[in-house]
Amino acid sequence: MPVLKALWAGSSATLHVARNLAFRALPGVSHGLLRLANVTGRGAGREGSSAADYFSAVVGDYEAMAEYTRVSGEGGLFRGRRVLELGLGNTRSVALLGRLKGAEQYAGFDPFDVQSRDRAYLSTVYEPLLERHREPGGMARAEALLSDVPVHTTREALLSGGRRFDLVLSRAVLEHVSDLEGLFRDLAAVTVPGAVHLHKVDLRSHGNQWDHELDFLLFPEGLYRAMASHTGLPNRVRVDGYLDLVRRHGLALLHASATRWIEPAAVEALRPRLPPSFREKPASVLSVLGVWLVLVGPEHPLAPRGITALDAEALPRAPAERLSVY
Repeated sequence: MPVLKALWAGSSATLHVARNLAFRALPGVSHGLLRLANVTGRGAGREGSSAADYFSAVVGDYEAMAEYTRVSGEGGLFRGRRVLELGLGNTRSVALLGRLKGAEQYAGFDPFDVQSRDRAYLSTVYEPLLERHREPGGMARAEALLSDVPVHTTREALLSGGRRFDLVLSRAVLEHVSDLEGLFRDLAAVTVPGAVHLHKVDLRSHGNQWDHELDFLLFPEGLYRAMASHTGLPNRVRVDGYLDLVRRHGLALLHASATRWIEPAAVEALRPRLPPSFREKPASVLSVLGVWLVLVGPEHPLAPRGITALDAEALPRAPAERLSVY
């Protein structure tokens, strides 16, 4: 490994191990600091019309993928649905739009307790969204629509909530989950057998790199767990791992497509330095840096049409003409 990259790897490991220990020992303090800094990755720093653009696009992408895969249902994706959103970030903006679009129930699950308590800040996000949808009432109306939208921060709270959801949404969330097996078991417990799941997964480094998109794969597995187990750093599961996860948990895969990728030649340039668990994967798998997944439960009418033999090495591209630039 080149000297500068080795120095980066050492400093990165030291920083993230220390940060992980802090998050593990003092989660309340750590999450409070994230709230204060609005560090969520969920529209961070966007207010006013910029916030309206961003969150409307997020919901528009869900709706576009649902229509593309024919899981929208009568009246659109949200109408009459009981929705669970994973990883809401510091606002309930997608929930607000879901309620405006007719969601019967809505709840969130996010182990990182980063929901903003700042009403003034939230008003700069919620009010433009209401205006965009010609909904009068300002912040008071937003608060009324969200009054029965809980955000669970523990799996115990999620499982004890008594709700059974028929739509699960996430955007750039699953890659931050350290226990995907546990999450999917919990989702099975709180969803109806015919539920629809829409997930956009970001498989990039999230900034933990030196000069290559896959630098974060260089760390040995044990060291990376010490860096990432409680901070939300990417779990490093590759696209083939997500496809296997879906199969193991009895969900039908209606659609999978790549949203970002690098050239296989770029993968080969790094391959000799990768740990064995990644080095042995095909370049076509390692080159995928993002994926859309549309899943349904076994009792959904479209479940028999689920893809049973999709090869991660031959993943199609996402329908970019239907989706936003976000």
